[in-house]
Amino acid sequence: MSNLNIIPRKEICKQIGVSRDTLKNWIRKRNFPKPLNSSGREPLFDELCVKEWLLNNNKDSNKGDL
Repeated sequence: MSNLNIIPRKEICKQIGVSRDTLKNWIRKRNFPKPLNSSGREPLFDELCVKEWLLNNNKDSNKGDL
């Protein structure tokens, strides 16, 4: 069984200093990791995939604790 570290969209936006709309645009246009299937209203993301994307895309990768 694998360990999955999840992070809500709100926390991603807060930690890297982008708006919800910016994150949505990155998902559509920049291949940002899509949210995981969940039953709640707040989208959840695989934290490791988000970290990898930020490192590979050099987008505010030095901000926050991600």
